[in-house]
Amino acid sequence: MNAAVVGLLAAALYDPIFTEGVTSPIAIAAASFVALTAWNIPAWAVVVAAGGAGFVAL
Repeated sequence: MNAAVVGLLAAALYDPIFTEGVTSPIAIAAASFVALTAWNIPAWAVVVAAGGAGFVAL
């Protein structure tokens, strides 16, 4: 029952948000994840860098 609810919520979020809202390259998200987990860069710096990269990409 719980897995069905999670699946339904994930499907409801995927369609309007990811298909319309997320338009920047996935490489920015992957690089941000690596920066946070492997390189231990502060979160505020990753947010600023990802925002700047997204601005340039769009």
